[in-house]
Amino acid sequence: MSGRPPSTAREVLIAELLGDVQILLGRLEQADTSTKATTAALNEATTQYRGQVDGMVAKLQAETAHVIMQATEQAAKTMVGQQTETLQKAATAAMQKALSVEVLKRTRRDWFGAVFLAAAVGSLATLGILWLMR
Repeated sequence: MSGRPPSTAREVLIAELLGDVQILLGRLEQADTSTKATTAALNEATTQYRGQVDGMVAKLQAETAHVIMQATEQAAKTMVGQQTETLQKAATAAMQKALSVEVLKRTRRDWFGAVFLAAAVGSLATLGILWLMR
């Protein structure tokens, strides 16, 4: 209002109301400034939090990939070991079977040879004895 003091009750009430409105506007400006500062702080905190979470997720992914790789390698080694053991057992069994057959062949051959030799020696000895007795 102008520089003169209010003269009526109505002017006094209007002056009080205008003062209250001015106080409310000041508080709204403060609230607006405070809200903007809070929003900026929340945005910054969110950005930092996202960075931390992204870092942890990347670390977990790397560790998970490493664990999976180790488990896969161990499974492959176990499988190769089992296959090697199975092949060794099969090879051993085949060798034993082959050796058994070979030993049996040799044993038969040796036995027949020994029988033939004994028969030949016996026959010659008998012939010699018969010849000497004549």
